[in-house]
Amino acid sequence: RRRKLERMRSVRLQESGGELSCWGTSLLARQSVRAQHARDLQVIAAYRERTKAESISSALSLAITTTHTIHVTPGTAEFFEFALKNPHNVQHTVTIDVDNPELSIIQDSREWRYFKDAAELNTPVEEDMFHLRGNLAPQIFLRPRETVHIPFRYQTFSVGSPALVQASAELRSEKGTDAGLPQKSSAMSTKHAKVSFRGSGGKPLAVLCLTVETQPHVVDQVFRFYHPELTFLKKAIRLPPWHTLPGAPVGRPGEEPPVHVRCSDPNVICETQNVSLGEPRDVFLKVASGPSPESKDFFVTVYTDRWLATPVQVWQVHLHSLQRVDVSCVTGQRTRLSLVLRGTQAVRRVQAFSSHPQELKTDPRGVFALPPHAVQDLHVAVRPRRAGSRFIHLNLVDVDYHQLVASWLVCLSCRPPLISKAFEITLAAGDCKGAHKRITYTNPYPSARTFHLHSDRPDLLQFREDSFQVGGGETYTIGLRFAPRDSAGEEEILIYINDHEDKNEEAFCVKVTY
Repeated sequence: RRRKLERMRSVRLQESGGELSCWGTSLLARQSVRAQHARDLQVIAAYRERTKAESISSALSLAITTTHTIHVTPGTAEFFEFALKNPHNVQHTVTIDVDNPELSIIQDSREWRYFKDAAELNTPVEEDMFHLRGNLAPQIFLRPRETVHIPFRYQTFSVGSPALVQASAELRSEKGTDAGLPQKSSAMSTKHAKVSFRGSGGKPLAVLCLTVETQPHVVDQVFRFYHPELTFLKKAIRLPPWHTLPGAPVGRPGEEPPVHVRCSDPNVICETQNVSLGEPRDVFLKVASGPSPESKDFFVTVYTDRWLATPVQVWQVHLHSLQRVDVSCVTGQRTRLSLVLRGTQAVRRVQAFSSHPQELKTDPRGVFALPPHAVQDLHVAVRPRRAGSRFIHLNLVDVDYHQLVASWLVCLSCRPPLISKAFEITLAAGDCKGAHKRITYTNPYPSARTFHLHSDRPDLLQFREDSFQVGGGETYTIGLRFAPRDSAGEEEILIYINDHEDKNEEAFCVKVTY
């Protein structure tokens, strides 16, 4: 019994000791939480003290801030007025600060009156309302409690970026394969402008926050020019008669309105000159082309009003920069040359495309691989069909990402071949079957040779055989098939007889009278 009582006493002592330990631990935890709360309250109080002035200033600024949204079209001036009131009982000289160069104050009373008449506003117009100090911000004097209307115009000539430029394939490849994917970016972006009206002591009287939503404009004409790289393109574009333009002002007989032009790219020289009555007007452009295959896109807006308020014509101009290659050749004879291809950082699957595939062919044909950091030749064969000077465009395209890798402007200077024989043939017009004729050719060499036949008008003349072999000094009969023609007239068709290297041996001229 005594042992049982001692065991019970020891158990109770242990239990009472655990409760004391738990109570002590709980007390320490509560003290730690209270200390942490006290520190948090001190931090909050310090933060409130530091931000008190800023919060009060923000609340006061919000009370004098006006927010407005306008929807603009590039090239068109957007006019609006802001009612500015002096809330104090003392006079103020108010300084107007604008942080966006596309937003300006209308300082000319004639321009102000023009826009008010167009917008049908009945607010008063004041002469010499602003005090101008060179390049400094304009100022206006306000009497106590006076309210005035400040005229603004917002006008932008840029569409998204200043010029939508297609980067060269070399630059895009340096960013990796993913950078070569077509990028989707919205050209129409949202812009912001802020106008601050500060009183004599520098304190703001009012703030105007402007949100500008740009809308796409209508393009009247599109011009596309191909020009050698790193040179200047000088072009004169003829304007249509001003009275035929939509929205042109109606003037008195014998009177023409002034014509003004503006460009979306500040690096493009764009101007027009005054001419005499009845003479046509031209718009002159001077653009610096970039490295091939870069492309420059910009807009030209034409105005017939003095204040450039609403354009009567909007042109979109594309300038493609190409590597210039000069080729001197003979009509009907194949001329070969090689173009150097330089690989980029990654392997590309490319293919060459020509604007005149019948006259210019490339080797390799079809799709081929362009190794990285390698130099490879693109063999070009040119066989022009007519004499004279003209241009052929040759483009190398990445077929996987549809990117322009390289671009050439092949400038052909073709001289006609020496005509050795001439024939005259009369055919019936409207004959559905066409006609078959024969001419002879004698091999001037003592050994057998193979010759190839070509024509500058394959739509009118076909050969029975495109090539033939004839012994030395022997004569061969060439079979000709003339396609039918419905209308009467005359055509001169050249027949080229070339050797195995596709060089011209002789040329025949066939004059066909239908």
